[in-house]
Amino acid sequence: MTELRQRAPRRRDDAHLHYVRAQRCCIGFCNRPAEAAHIRMACDAIGKLPTGMQEKPDDKWTVPLCGYHHRTGIGAQHKMGEREFWELAGINPFEIAVRLFIESGGYEREISRPRAPIAKRIKPRKPQEMRCKIKAGRPLQSRGFEKRRTEART
Repeated sequence: MTELRQRAPRRRDDAHLHYVRAQRCCIGFCNRPAEAAHIRMACDAIGKLPTGMQEKPDDKWTVPLCGYHHRTGIGAQHKMGEREFWELAGINPFEIAVRLFIESGGYEREISRPRAPIAKRIKPRKPQEMRCKIKAGRPLQSRGFEKRRTEART
């Protein structure tokens, strides 16, 4: 059985994103200005968890890719699938992301930043006198069900 994890808030780092965008595209033959492309896939070796739907990974998991290789090209990362894109390019994006994160000073900022505890939002129960009471012995059926049942008998 798989264990469910609580979704942690995304850690943003604008200074690191600015540093990544100042680099050139990490595809070897490309020399265009880059965008910060987030790595969504998981890597067990370094402890990167997969990113769920409608969830963006932390900013430390970014690599520089030009718009053509990131979004618009025929074999772009978003068009062909992330894992296949990096395998065809022959590049390990996790090594690039970690190296850039250290170079930009993001690692020092992360360890010096105090972390706020994740607050659990638990809805308090209503007081006993305000709770809905169900009379014992009464069958729990909807009115619509009773109406259909009587119509079917006739």
